[in-house]
Amino acid sequence: MPPFKRQTRGGRADEAPDVSRRDFLRLAGVAGTLAASACTALPWDHGGVGDPFDHTVDVAAVGGGAAGPIAALVAARRGARVLLLEKTAIFGGTAAKSGGVYWVPNNRFERERGDLEPRETTLRNMCRASYPQLFDPDARRFGLPEREFALIEAFYDNAWRAVEELEAMEALRSMPADVMVGPLPDYWDTRENADRVVDRRLWPQKPDGSFGLGGEMVRQLRVGLEKAGVPILTGHRVEKLLSNGRGEVVGLEARKLDGSSVRVRTLKGVVFGTGGFTHNPELLLQTQPGPVFGGCAVISNEGDFVYMAQALGARLGHMGSAWRAQIVLEQAIHFRSTPDDVFMPPGDSMILVNRLGERVVNEKTNYNERTRVHYAWDTHRHDWTNLLLFMIYDRRTADVYGGRFPLPPPGMGAPYLIEGADLRTLASAIDARLASLGAAAANVRLDAAFGERLERTVERFDRFAREGVDADFRRGERLYDREWHSKIWSFPNPTDWPFDAPNPTLHAFEAEGPYYCIILAPGTLDTNGGPQVDARARVLDASASPIPGLYGAGNCIASPTGAAYYAGGGTLGPLLAFAYLAGVGAAAEPVKELV
Repeated sequence: MPPFKRQTRGGRADEAPDVSRRDFLRLAGVAGTLAASACTALPWDHGGVGDPFDHTVDVAAVGGGAAGPIAALVAARRGARVLLLEKTAIFGGTAAKSGGVYWVPNNRFERERGDLEPRETTLRNMCRASYPQLFDPDARRFGLPEREFALIEAFYDNAWRAVEELEAMEALRSMPADVMVGPLPDYWDTRENADRVVDRRLWPQKPDGSFGLGGEMVRQLRVGLEKAGVPILTGHRVEKLLSNGRGEVVGLEARKLDGSSVRVRTLKGVVFGTGGFTHNPELLLQTQPGPVFGGCAVISNEGDFVYMAQALGARLGHMGSAWRAQIVLEQAIHFRSTPDDVFMPPGDSMILVNRLGERVVNEKTNYNERTRVHYAWDTHRHDWTNLLLFMIYDRRTADVYGGRFPLPPPGMGAPYLIEGADLRTLASAIDARLASLGAAAANVRLDAAFGERLERTVERFDRFAREGVDADFRRGERLYDREWHSKIWSFPNPTDWPFDAPNPTLHAFEAEGPYYCIILAPGTLDTNGGPQVDARARVLDASASPIPGLYGAGNCIASPTGAAYYAGGGTLGPLLAFAYLAGVGAAAEPVKELV
């Protein structure tokens, strides 16, 4: 569903404003250094007077995030003349805002360490995570249909090849992501203890040998494109695909920022890597299971490829799916593209409650799965009782874990922070904030008994913390809960507060206030539905046959891994594999005639 309307200062209902160009650059972490100038001529252009095309290339890659550049680089390495088109004036897309981690099974660091998990074991876990309703450990393809299993196999077999080829091109240098705090478990890891953790996450490596984030990833890709001689046309929004009488894609039309149009003839193919549709209210309304308040994706992710591929008869998949993450409601009101997401609520004396004052989830579950609880439908009240969740914490968590997003640093405030001297006072303050937000908060209000129930919920949680066992949601039982909590999202500040609880993720609340609240809402990293592809990244038509000359990768296609987020880097890992496959395939396509 679309983002909710916000009240402007003048009282008019409107959507949250776009981030400014300066904010977009700052939030992307790439500043002005990656803003690209639009090319107006290509070195191999040969059109004459009356030529209906402005440019002629072998392959056009659409989208200047990670998928488009990777496909462009791979195709160029195979001798194709490649052009990259980016809708905005800024290179980098959502990848530039990301943590830059990519999950790559069978990567060379695993192999060099002798730490490689058997292929069959990893594939089994991937299938179980992606399609639990189909999974059968004893069945052929683990119970999956042929196409779905082939996509997962293609991810396993090609992501590492993409990493090694990009490194050979000096377009992206990688390093293990476990160098900072040691290996961390996958999100699917249900074990309570383990003497061995296989960590398949990789990071971009900076020239000085340290790790980089998403901004470093797209910086290296940009340098690689320049080395490979791939022109970049920024400010070119692709709006139409051109096909011949045989249904083969032979070109595209784009609109420049000044409103003029550009036609590109593609002799071999077009690769789309344009991101999802987090910022398309119409598509959200028609496809998602409930309201989406915003997301991390850059504001240009509007699902352009969905419409263009449909016009060619493409079949769609996973349109109701997304890479889900909780976002701070009051940030989403002011920024369509939120500065960050709540990957794991920090703290031990901290809980998430719904508008009834009740806990509804293991707060340390991974963000993709935890966010789904927002869409639990209450058949008695006829509403999403969990639509907004309230992150409640005490002075201890504020001091010990302050500075871990979304907690402000110790002793500091934040515009979205709500405070109360005791839990009843906090409840009144929360409801007053909701009343002031009105439609921007979907008109959610606290239940009349919220304060009373919240006191009982905290008392029950405190008992669990003293005993070390969360009898309601099993928080802290899994290795994942404890490791990601203590090493990444809730490592403590230097303080005098004791750490004497038997379960490191649970600690009793302080008996006296103040107490704090941050309102969380369901958002996305980006959606992950769109045109379906095969195991060679070719876009499929309604009969499941490839549309000649059309490829896709990244969040603009139906996720090859279904709705499952395997681990940190669970979006960029599949992107690498299918962008690589798209580049290989497009470069090898036969030349197509215009008619």
